[in-house]
Amino acid sequence: MKKSISIKRIIIEILIGCLLIIVYCPNNLYYPVKKVYPAYYVHEDIYFNAQDGIKLNAWYIKPKDGMPTILFSHGNGGNISYFFDILIPFAQKGYGIFIYDYRGYGNSKSFPFENGLYKDLRGAINYLNNEKNTPNKNIILWGLSIGGGVTSKIANENDFKAIILQSTFTNIKDMGKVVLKRLTNSDIISNIVYIIPFFQNFNTYSRIDKITEPILIIHSKNDELIPYEMALKNYSKNRNAVLKIISDDGHNNYEHSQPEIMNFLTNICPRKFCDKERE
Repeated sequence: MKKSISIKRIIIEILIGCLLIIVYCPNNLYYPVKKVYPAYYVHEDIYFNAQDGIKLNAWYIKPKDGMPTILFSHGNGGNISYFFDILIPFAQKGYGIFIYDYRGYGNSKSFPFENGLYKDLRGAINYLNNEKNTPNKNIILWGLSIGGGVTSKIANENDFKAIILQSTFTNIKDMGKVVLKRLTNSDIISNIVYIIPFFQNFNTYSRIDKITEPILIIHSKNDELIPYEMALKNYSKNRNAVLKIISDDGHNNYEHSQPEIMNFLTNICPRKFCDKERE
C-alpha cells in the first residue's frame, strides 16, 4: 500500500512539474519595458537593423584616444535606460559604449525570442563595423544575465577584444531547475526539466570552452536569482577565463562589480596597447 502511494505521489509530482514548466518557464523569461527613461549623460540615440531587418534602438558613446567600444547586452527585464548608468564610469575612462535594446524592449520593434536575440547582437556588431568604423578587434562583448547567454553564442562566431559574462546562468534547463526547486521544494519536480524539450536554451555552458578571447566571468555570492555556482560551472569549462566571485552585489545592483570589470579591461587593454593597435 505504501509503495502504491509513493508511486502515485511521484506521478503527481511529475505531472505538476510538467505543468509548471509549460506555464511558468516560457512566460517568465522576458520582462520587456516599453517606456524608456531619459539619460543625462551625453550619448547618441540611434536606430539600426537586426540581422533579419528588425528595427532596434541603441544608445552610443564614441570612444576616445583609440579605446575599444563596449557592446552591452542587458538582462531580461527593463530596457537600455535601466542599465545605462552601469556603463558611465567606463565612458568616463574613454571606452566607447553601445547599449542596445533587444526586439520587443524599449523602442525596439517585434517581440523577443532566443534566435531573435542572437540576430539583434549580430546586427549591433554589423552596425559598429560599418557605420562606426569599429572592427571586431576593438569590440568588447559584455553580457549581463540573459545577455551573457546571447554574448557567449556570438563570441563563438568571430574574434573580439574581450568577453565579459556577468551574473550569467549555465543554460535555461539548469535555471529552470533552480526556479522549480524554489517553487515546489521538490527534487523530483525540479529535475523534470532535464527530460522535457525546451525551445529556448541560451546554453553558455556548452560553448564557453570555445571562446578564445580574454574572458571575465563575474558573479556575486549574494545573487538572489541566479546562483553563483553557475559561474563556477561555466568556469570549469574554460579555465583560461578570469573568475571573480564577489560578496556584496545582488543580481540587480553592480556597485562592487564595476571596479573588478574595470581592472580586467585595464589589464587586457592598457591605454598604450590600445592606442598602438588602433594605429
